[in-house]
Amino acid sequence: MTIVAGCTLKESGTASLELAAMLARSTGEDVVVAVVVAAAWPPSTERVDTDYRAYLVERGEQTLAQAKASMPADVKTTFMLHHAASIPTGLLEVAKEHDASVLVLGSSENGGLGQVSLGGVADRMVHSSPVPVALAPRGYQAEPGGRLRRVTVAFGGSPEDRSVVHTAADYAVRTSSSFRIASFSVRPKMVFASTLAGSGEELVVDQWSQRTSEVINEELDQVRRLPEVPRPLEVVIGDGYSWREAMGQARWSLGDVLVVGSSSHGPLASVFLGSRASKILRCAPVPVIALPVSTA
Repeated sequence: MTIVAGCTLKESGTASLELAAMLARSTGEDVVVAVVVAAAWPPSTERVDTDYRAYLVERGEQTLAQAKASMPADVKTTFMLHHAASIPTGLLEVAKEHDASVLVLGSSENGGLGQVSLGGVADRMVHSSPVPVALAPRGYQAEPGGRLRRVTVAFGGSPEDRSVVHTAADYAVRTSSSFRIASFSVRPKMVFASTLAGSGEELVVDQWSQRTSEVINEELDQVRRLPEVPRPLEVVIGDGYSWREAMGQARWSLGDVLVVGSSSHGPLASVFLGSRASKILRCAPVPVIALPVSTA
């Protein structure tokens, strides 16, 4: 299998290449860097369309040349220019052709530094890809020669989440990474401000934390029964008045990735992020890997 890194003109910098290289060092896989040139539709022989297609090919070749210059030399990489009806379609074609284990994309240049921001292509991929999609925060840089150190999986307690935990644990074993299960909760500001005060609010939060810890510990017991168990195993619980505040309590560092699962309400065998996973993704300060329903 391979890791496919997609480069588009509207993504920010070399973040997708940095993430693909780090994942490749951790799994031993090769990388395919693809730049997709979208054909005009419907096709036309008009000179303006011909000139525009030539312009797109030239821009694509420039993007590919920049990727060649930026990709770390210690990772075995193939570079290709792929023609397709659209960029999302082309990326999925490349992923299928090369039996991709994951499709890596960068963030939109309109997003904040250090945060995952979905451009049009990435947004399409996290709602239709049959393979896992890894998203690099804008401006993401891995350590020189860096490898994956820790896999964190977002856990909400649903049956689908339990499947995601096992898949993430297997990935942690495969990459020789530590593993932790994380649960995040956002407290409604108005409710707490108007109905609770002091120790009352603390009691509610403590009760939620205790129940969440019990559920996660039950899941940890299941992980310990797997044929191969990642070490060490950790649990982290974050709460706050916003998703960003809640996730900030997890203490992230270089070499981290966050794994999220797809909603069961989406298409089968595809990534389809529900509202909770989408909020977590947009507030994550580290790369996020979104799993398809079939994988999750």
